[in-house]
Amino acid sequence: MIKMEKIVFIGLSNKKDKEPFDISTNSGKIIHDIIKELNYDCYKLNLVPYVPLTKEGKLRYPTKEEIKESMPLLKKELREINPNCIISLGNVVSKELKKIKEYQNIILFENHPSYIYVYKRKELDEYKKRIIEKIKKKVGE
Repeated sequence: MIKMEKIVFIGLSNKKDKEPFDISTNSGKIIHDIIKELNYDCYKLNLVPYVPLTKEGKLRYPTKEEIKESMPLLKKELREINPNCIISLGNVVSKELKKIKEYQNIILFENHPSYIYVYKRKELDEYKKRIIEKIKKKVGE
């Protein structure tokens, strides 16, 4: 049975033709593994809700202006979901979420799963376990 707790994972932006943390991506597989262990109502969002591309069609980091323009939608989504816990994934996301004062007591700041996958793969199981434990502690389980 799914519990009433609502957990939101927030990343930076989508990959081309993918949903946030799509299971076909390395980051998506990691987040999916975490969600499977939680048995909570989980949502996956991105700071920028679209795919930022170069003129050549390659994925790029969103600009400060794109992030600023996207924040009202993210705030609206968070109000609608009314989460018990938010997991901020990556430095750029964390920097922006620190500006949203009403959620400070429920945000967990973590490295982005792609960083762990690429640079600290040996720590991947510990990364997943740590996030699961932090979420359970945050929601009072």
